[in-house]
Amino acid sequence: MEHFAKLLSCRWVEAQEAVGVPGQIKLTWEITDAYPHFHKKRGYGVTFNDGRPICHMAYAPKILHADYERADAIVRHEIGHVIDLCVPTRALDHWAMSRGVVLPHTQERRADEIAHAIWGSPVRYDKDLVQTTGKGKYPRPKHLGL
Repeated sequence: MEHFAKLLSCRWVEAQEAVGVPGQIKLTWEITDAYPHFHKKRGYGVTFNDGRPICHMAYAPKILHADYERADAIVRHEIGHVIDLCVPTRALDHWAMSRGVVLPHTQERRADEIAHAIWGSPVRYDKDLVQTTGKGKYPRPKHLGL
């Protein structure tokens, strides 16, 4: 749990600094198996917006046993959702464009591309169709939902 908490904390600080919103978004998180999505092979994380600028992320316990490349990419993807939910769309689009990334206006690919703009590398999808920073398919396969 400690390694995951450090990863999430580090990535959250990096994201806020990259986007220019340090301390402006409240983020909470938990490890829980309470969400039906987590019982699916691909179900590792979900993000909720409890009212701008407040978000909550929940992660399945299995993320604590995932390899680093998977856990890192899932965190990056979920942080992409947080940034998307809490930063005005036009400002976020402009910011990403200044970093050479055009943000799509479909929720899941947008989260991936926000992560790409923040960290400079794409979120890929591994053989299990779960996010990875390692080898995999890019962009997000259409059949997973865009």
